[in-house]
Amino acid sequence: MAIQTQFGHTIFLDGFEAGSAAEKLNRLHFLKNASETAPYDEAWLQRLIMRHPSLLPVDQIEPAFNTLVPVSIELPMRSGSLDNLLVTPAGDLALVECKLWRNPDARREVIAQIIDYAKEMSTWTYKTLQEAIRRAKPLDGSDEKAPRKLYELVSAKGEIDEASFHDTVSRNLRRGRFLLLIVGDGIREGAEAMAEFLQQHAGFHFTLAFVEIALFETRGGYIAQPRVLARTTNIDRGIVTLEEGRIVIKPPTTGPAPVGNGGRRTTTITQERYLEQLKKEYPGISQKLNAFLDDLTEYNVSPEFGTDSMILRWRPDDGKNWNLATISTQGLVFMDYLSWQAWSAGLLELDKQYLKKLADLVPGAVVKKGKGETAWSVAHSGRSVTVNALLADDFRKDGWVRAIADFQRAVMGRTEKGE
Repeated sequence: MAIQTQFGHTIFLDGFEAGSAAEKLNRLHFLKNASETAPYDEAWLQRLIMRHPSLLPVDQIEPAFNTLVPVSIELPMRSGSLDNLLVTPAGDLALVECKLWRNPDARREVIAQIIDYAKEMSTWTYKTLQEAIRRAKPLDGSDEKAPRKLYELVSAKGEIDEASFHDTVSRNLRRGRFLLLIVGDGIREGAEAMAEFLQQHAGFHFTLAFVEIALFETRGGYIAQPRVLARTTNIDRGIVTLEEGRIVIKPPTTGPAPVGNGGRRTTTITQERYLEQLKKEYPGISQKLNAFLDDLTEYNVSPEFGTDSMILRWRPDDGKNWNLATISTQGLVFMDYLSWQAWSAGLLELDKQYLKKLADLVPGAVVKKGKGETAWSVAHSGRSVTVNALLADDFRKDGWVRAIADFQRAVMGRTEKGE
């Protein structure tokens, strides 16, 4: 029986001109046991990921993990060995299992397995992790058992602060905050439904995703195409208690999630990382920001979290999307991209009205023109206004929400008139 996927055939085009040849590429499926003519099995996939970690589409799953550094293959655990461990320079950990998908039972087993690995790792200390890395297979495939320090492996890709790296890794271990990736070949239709299995494990701060690696043979070599088939959309925090100095997480209640005043019960690892950095600049800002974001849901504005910024994204029904503000991890609020969008749409005066309303909320703030006609922003004390200033109290928070609503109505009114 042919393996079912949600994708069609992959076609190689000789060119875009009329009459150019088109060839359907031959899909190569991973084998249980490799051979000289077909070396691509699970072990080969493990090594491929470690040689080319960018093959993992983490920017589509958790942007905070966009710089993965290979650390170990077959990391020893109590119940087996983790196929791949990768770590970011910021101290975030990605656990990868490479599996063939041939029946529903195999899918359920590998999900349970990687979650068990995550649970065990959440009981480790930095020292325990370091010892496991020392006993894992070397990345070069040799039998050498020379000491390999986690910090040295990761810092080889760029200078990082050792103390900060150590603290972040330790904190992520305690919280069980990991990116779990199940990477394989031939993941069938219906794999998305397996994510429901995760509801039994509410509370651990992990994100899990299914990634299919489609391998194609071409005239001059091979193409490896990663595809994100499914992922958990958020983390359910559950009920957290402190027992004997360690965080213990129990399944949450079945009632509706609280909203407003920072009462959100769901988040992503990338969002958590962003808020942690922002709180270093402005302690207590998370509660204000979450209340603000809750208010914006009524206006179809949602946050997009990246590694070092958050975008307030508005997607009206006409298919366009607007960047209403970009807020850095230092708390600076940038509006220049919105000005460019408004200028491109012939609506720059509406943008200036929006910025003026924001400036009026903060004493001493002004609307400032940057380089070029399309670069406008709200400045205070010689630099971009801060999110802490705009959300200092309910009056300013509500004023920002009203300014966004007014901008939306003005834009939609122009759109309806065809201007």
